[in-house]
Amino acid sequence: MGKEIRRFLCYTFVSSWVLWGGLALLTQFNLLRFGTVFSMTLFILGGVTPAICEIWLKKKYSSKQEYQSFIHNIRNPRHPIAWYLFTVGLAFTVCFLPTLWGGAAMENPLYLALIEFPIMIIGGGLEEIGWRGYLQPTLQKKWSSFISTLIVGGIWAIWHLPLWFVVGSNQMSMNFLWFTLSALALSFLLTVIYTLTNSIFLCIIFHALINSFWDVYIPNTNVLSAFLSLLFALFIFVVFETYHKKNRIKGKGHTLFR
Repeated sequence: MGKEIRRFLCYTFVSSWVLWGGLALLTQFNLLRFGTVFSMTLFILGGVTPAICEIWLKKKYSSKQEYQSFIHNIRNPRHPIAWYLFTVGLAFTVCFLPTLWGGAAMENPLYLALIEFPIMIIGGGLEEIGWRGYLQPTLQKKWSSFISTLIVGGIWAIWHLPLWFVVGSNQMSMNFLWFTLSALALSFLLTVIYTLTNSIFLCIIFHALINSFWDVYIPNTNVLSAFLSLLFALFIFVVFETYHKKNRIKGKGHTLFR
C-alpha cells in the first residue's frame, strides 16, 4: 500500500479504536451503560472518523482545487433522478431479498426507514467519505475494481471489530462472519454505485438507506443468508462492470480482473 493509504488507515483505525475501545472497556466493567449520551457520543465519533480523517488529510496534503472538488462531491445532490431511483431500489432490494429465504424478517413498518434515514446519515453514511470517497478509487489506481472492493470490504469489516466488545451494542448479538460477508456484499454494490455515478454523496445515501432498511427487515445474521446476499451483489457487480467496460461510461473503464 502507498504512503497515503497507510496514513489514512493509521489515523482512522487509531482514532476509531481508541474511542470504541474505551467505550468497550467502560461497558465491560459496568462503568458506563450503552445508550447514554456519553456512550453514544463515543460511538458516533468513532463511526465518523473515516470521514474526519480523510477530510483533514485531503485538506493538508492536496491542492486547494483538489480539496474543494472533493468537498463538492460529498455535498453535491444534483444527480439525475434515475441514479436516485437506482440507489434507493438497490438498497431496498438487498435488504428485502433475505426475507425470501428466511434470512430476515419484516418486524417494523416501512415508514420507520424514512424516519431513521436522516439519523443514519451520521450513524453510518458519512463513513463513505473515507471508504468509497478515498480508499476505493485510490486502490483502483493499482488494482482492478474487483480486488480493490475485496480489500476495502475486508478492511471495513475489521474496522468495526471493537464494537463486538461493547456491552449493549447491536454487534454483540451478530455473527462476525455474517457481518464480514455482508460488508463484502455491500462493498460490491457501493462500487457499482460509485462507478456508475462517481458520487460520494450517493454512496452516503446508499449506506444510510441500508442501515435504515435493516431496522425494518431485520436480518437473523445467518451466515448462509449473507453468502446468498454476496452472490446477489457479485451478480450485480459483474453485470455493471461488464456494461461499464463495454460502453466506456467514464471514458476509461476498470477491468474486472488483472
